[in-house]
Amino acid sequence: MLLQFFSKFDLKSGFWQIQIHPSDRYKTVFTVSFGQYEWNVMPFGLKNAPSEFQKVMNDIFNPYLNFILVYIDDVLVYSDNLEQHFKHVNIFLDVTKRNDLVISASKISLCQISIRFLGHNICQGKIIPINRSIEFADKFPDQILDKIQLQRFLGCLNYISEQIPNLF
Repeated sequence: MLLQFFSKFDLKSGFWQIQIHPSDRYKTVFTVSFGQYEWNVMPFGLKNAPSEFQKVMNDIFNPYLNFILVYIDDVLVYSDNLEQHFKHVNIFLDVTKRNDLVISASKISLCQISIRFLGHNICQGKIIPINRSIEFADKFPDQILDKIQLQRFLGCLNYISEQIPNLF
């Protein structure tokens, strides 16, 4: 019997935890009626913010990618047994502390044998998209009438493609 343990974490206001180099802050200037300001931390909405944030997270957690999965500000720690899982979670917590990362306490799930992560249910070695994704694809119209509808359909197919045998 395959038994794995999962713990899920969310970095609180993830982008705001990344400092902008002082020489680059002028690039984020914005003006409001009572003054002009620039960001000291990475704001949401910048074109390159998600990829830059992911790069920072990859650099921080690279030595631990055999038991930590990071997607933007969502983190999954996974292990084959409970003893190993406690060690992995402690390593993760130590790394976040050393890098001044703040975890959202309300979004922590610890030592689960089944977990929902990035729109998938993970349990006993199986990764299954949540029902909402499958229902969306199933209810899609028979005819695609415009470019936006095509993009949505292809995005949905890409999302669930691993669960559809012989799709490609």
